[in-house]
Amino acid sequence: MSENAKPGRMSPLMGMEHAFFTENQERLRTAFEARVQKLVADWEATAEQVRELRRKRKVKIRIVTFYGMITLKVRKGRGREGGWSHPATAFLGLRPNQWYSPEMEQRLAVFSVESGSYEKAARLAECTWLTASDDAVRALVQRLAETAANNPPPLTCNGAAGQEDTLIVMADGWNARHRGANWGRDKSNRVLPERVHWHEIRSAVIFKLSALLAVSGKRKAIMDKHVVAVPADTSPLDFGIRLKEEMIRMGYLRARNVFFVMDGGVWLWNIFSDRFQQCSKGMLDFYHLSQHLNTLGVALHGGDERKVREWCGKILHDLKHKSNERLFKTLDGLLSEPPSDSPATLKVINEQEAYFRKHKTHMDYAINAAQGVPIGSGSVESLCSQFQNRLKRTGQFWTKDGFAAILQLIVRHWNGELDSLWQSAAA
Repeated sequence: MSENAKPGRMSPLMGMEHAFFTENQERLRTAFEARVQKLVADWEATAEQVRELRRKRKVKIRIVTFYGMITLKVRKGRGREGGWSHPATAFLGLRPNQWYSPEMEQRLAVFSVESGSYEKAARLAECTWLTASDDAVRALVQRLAETAANNPPPLTCNGAAGQEDTLIVMADGWNARHRGANWGRDKSNRVLPERVHWHEIRSAVIFKLSALLAVSGKRKAIMDKHVVAVPADTSPLDFGIRLKEEMIRMGYLRARNVFFVMDGGVWLWNIFSDRFQQCSKGMLDFYHLSQHLNTLGVALHGGDERKVREWCGKILHDLKHKSNERLFKTLDGLLSEPPSDSPATLKVINEQEAYFRKHKTHMDYAINAAQGVPIGSGSVESLCSQFQNRLKRTGQFWTKDGFAAILQLIVRHWNGELDSLWQSAAA
C-alpha cells in the first residue's frame, strides 16, 4: 500500500480554508468597514436628508457582517417631525436597530426556507461562520414577511412570456397542519374540540413551454418556473385573484397561448371558467381522467383486471393519440343499453358519464401533445410535494401567522425575488 493510500490519512486541505479565513478575517473586516464608512460619508456629504437634520451629531452603529462586526459612524439628528434619526441606515437599506447585515439576513432567510426547521437553519448558519439561534431565525422570518406584505414584487417577472411564447399554468391544493384553539391542552381530555386543524393550501406553478426541456429519455424538467401559494383560509375567489396577478407578471396578457392543466377539483375549474376560460385553454389531467375511467371499467367488468385493463387501454390510447370520439360513443352506448340492471352499476355509469361530459372540451390531448404541451399536472404535484417537504414534516404544527410568514419567504425565494426585501429606503 502506498504512503498516500494508507487509511486514516486526513486531507491536508481539511480545515485549511477555515483557518486561512480566520487568520485573514480581521484584515478583511477592517477593509470592509473602511469601504462602507466611505460609502456612508460620501452619501452624507450631499444628502438632503442629512442637511435637513437639526442638532446633528455623530453616533456609532454596529452591524454583523460576513467578515465580523463592523462599527460605522453616522450622522444623527432631529428631523422635520421632531424625531431623532440617522438617515444613513435607510440609505444602506437597514431597519432601525437592525443587527445583521442584509447579506447575513438573506443567508438566514435562505437557510430557513431550504432546511426542515428553524433549528436546522441555525445549525446551517454556523457552517458559514454566522451565529444565530433558532429564535433569532424565527423572528427574522416574521420581520421579513411583514416587509414582503408591504413591498410587492416587481410588476414583471424575470423570464416572463413574450408574444411568441406559450404559457402553462397548473394549480392544486394540499393540506397543512395548524394549531387549533386548544393546542397544548391535555389530549386525553376527549371532550375538547380538535387540537389540530387541517387547512388546504392552494398553490400553482406557471412556466413557459420553452422552459420544459428533456433531461433524460422521455423525462422532462422545468428549467425556470414561477410559483404561487396562499396561506390557510384563503378562499378560491381570492386565490383566483392572486393567481391572475401572478400570471400577468409572467406575461399572461402577451403570451400567444395559455394552457391550464389541472385535475378534476371543482374549485379549480370554477376559477378557470370564472376568470380564464375566455382567453385560455383548459386540459384535464390525463392521469386523473384515467382513474375515473378505471372506476367505470371496474363497475362494468368486476374483478377481471385483464378485461378492465384492455377496455380502458383502448379508450386511453384513442384519447392520447386521436380524439375523445371513442370515449363518448362508449358512454352513449352504456346509457342507452346498460350492461346491467344493478343500481350500483347504473350509478357509476351515470356519475362517470356526467364527469366526462363536463370535461369534454378539456380532452384535446392529441392536439395539445403535438404542440409539446404536457397532458398531465405532475409539475404542480411536484410543487405541492416540495412545499410539504418543508411545511408538513413530522411534529410541525403551525400557527396561522407563523405559517403565512415562512410561506411568503419560500415563494419569494423560489421565484428568485428574495433580494427585493432589502431595498434601500433612501435615494
